[in-house]
Amino acid sequence: MGLYPEEIVREVQDRADIVEIVSNYVSLKKRGENYVGLCPFHSEKTPSFNVSPKKQLFYCFGCGMGGNVFTFLMKKENWTFPEALRYLADKVGVKLPEERALGKVSEAFKLKRAILEINRIAAEYYHQNLLKTAQAERARRYLSNRGIREETVERFKLGYALPAWDGLINFMRSKGIREDLLLKAGLIIPKNYGKGFYDRFRDRIIFPILDVTGSVVGFGGRILDRGEPKYLNSPETPVFNKREHLYGLPMVDKEKSPIVLVEGYMDCITLHQYGFKQAVASLGTSLTEQQARILRRYTDEVAIAYDSDAAGQAATARGIGILVKEGLRGKGIELAGGNDPDAVIKTRGEEAF
Repeated sequence: MGLYPEEIVREVQDRADIVEIVSNYVSLKKRGENYVGLCPFHSEKTPSFNVSPKKQLFYCFGCGMGGNVFTFLMKKENWTFPEALRYLADKVGVKLPEERALGKVSEAFKLKRAILEINRIAAEYYHQNLLKTAQAERARRYLSNRGIREETVERFKLGYALPAWDGLINFMRSKGIREDLLLKAGLIIPKNYGKGFYDRFRDRIIFPILDVTGSVVGFGGRILDRGEPKYLNSPETPVFNKREHLYGLPMVDKEKSPIVLVEGYMDCITLHQYGFKQAVASLGTSLTEQQARILRRYTDEVAIAYDSDAAGQAATARGIGILVKEGLRGKGIELAGGNDPDAVIKTRGEEAF
């Protein structure tokens, strides 16, 4: 800590609300002057993890882990102190002395931060394409026909990838962003023959995928015409592994229970639009143990609303088993009157769902 001016460290810590930061990882409930929740550092069924807004400290009476906001991020993200400091400084708007900070930040951390910034820029690019370009008319019509409102498009920052092979590449080039970084972010693909790259997402509706801190870690893209794959996700990158993320999680209403788990982006978006703001999607894959552990931080009960076909029923049964193994109550929702939640709500209304 001595490498940094004490007044800067103190300013970052004073501006960073530990309750807000920890709430990105743990569902906290107020109890007296403090907040309590399930500890993110060990498995438990009864909350023993405490956060004090007055002292700006956390402590778990179960495993003994404790400290301040820097300690929490260092333990949770496996960061060094300079990395935790840089993350919080960026978040609360404190400028760090570059020559001191960057020298102590790992190359892996700098790469992750670079990719997250590239993803943020890409998400805004796709979003503006959807809102403003003539080429996105089919995408806007598709969303309208699916009953997706303008405010929902804005809330989830839905976007559109142009049909061009190099639309994103040219835009990023104008921003001075190198192609090697776009490749590491999973946004472009090397050409099969010769040199160069092309955009991974083309002529698709884009769904930005956010982590618990609200950073864009990846993207999903839905094709508008016939073709395969119908849905395309970002590949695994230094910031994204689809087994470890849940679509819609940052928008979840943590006070509502149970959390509703669905298969796809559109189901999740539709449920939120119609008031079921505790919905998340498992990114087109069956529920994983990593995702179940994430859900444990926010709730003790999960209702699975996968498609009602044979594959969906099998995934539901498997998912309930994973939830129970991780100490959660799990149940399946029988979708009468539709094959998926989106269809049920559109045909029978939200009251029926």
